[in-house]
Amino acid sequence: MAYVSQKKSVSDTCIQTTMTKSRDLLTKMTPWQNTPAGNLIMVADAVVEMIEGKWLTVYIMLVRSISDSIAVILPPLILYGGESPQGWHGAFLSIDRAIMARIKAVVCDGHRGILLEAHDRNWIVQRCHFHLLARIQSRRSRFATARNKEEARKIFYHVQNVLKSGDEKEIRESLNLLEEIGWRSTSKEIRTVLNGFRTNYKDYRSYLTSPELNLPTTSNAAESLASMIGYLKIRMRGFPTMNSFVKWIIALLKFRQTIQCNKYQPR
Repeated sequence: MAYVSQKKSVSDTCIQTTMTKSRDLLTKMTPWQNTPAGNLIMVADAVVEMIEGKWLTVYIMLVRSISDSIAVILPPLILYGGESPQGWHGAFLSIDRAIMARIKAVVCDGHRGILLEAHDRNWIVQRCHFHLLARIQSRRSRFATARNKEEARKIFYHVQNVLKSGDEKEIRESLNLLEEIGWRSTSKEIRTVLNGFRTNYKDYRSYLTSPELNLPTTSNAAESLASMIGYLKIRMRGFPTMNSFVKWIIALLKFRQTIQCNKYQPR
């Protein structure tokens, strides 16, 4: 039994060494993907992980041609601390100026840091529909057994109307009704979400008001990469050091290189 245990230990060590060498070779030999020509849109999101008892944030940035559905993964910025405006400022500064000059819009979850950078560069902002609806669903479920299902039904109806309608009168009526619902709601989170939505609703409709950019309505492309990072962490049973974490993330993104980023498809 002692021999078997020792043999297994050596085998695990060999496997780990082989994986590390393969990772480093891939990172060294694989360049970052070239960005497509012409005008671009960016999809941005952040992943926050706890490594060695400290928070680390991976600032994920993708760019896609306005006429294509494949987004290219840019080199990420990985910093200590949580997601912050300072972090996003550094992330955008890390991108080649020639690429930045061709970006016309950013798709994101509405983090203040991204919005500040977009405003400074006169980019169009498309806020993610999925993040908005998920925040509402977390507090006001439409399920039949939910306690506030009637309030939820009204909220979702009027939010969807604002997101998709082409009738300005209908949009204004829905915004007014959402304001009334927010006043009456017992949920502080719902009041906050609805107030923010009414203030920034035009950012959720950029895909309609700027159809020439073929904007997606969600940041799911970046979210998919975030999920891959989470899955990698599980497969690796965590990352022992900051250095290991950074190397594996770079290897993963270089291996992936591109990701599907579908354009909005009118029904």
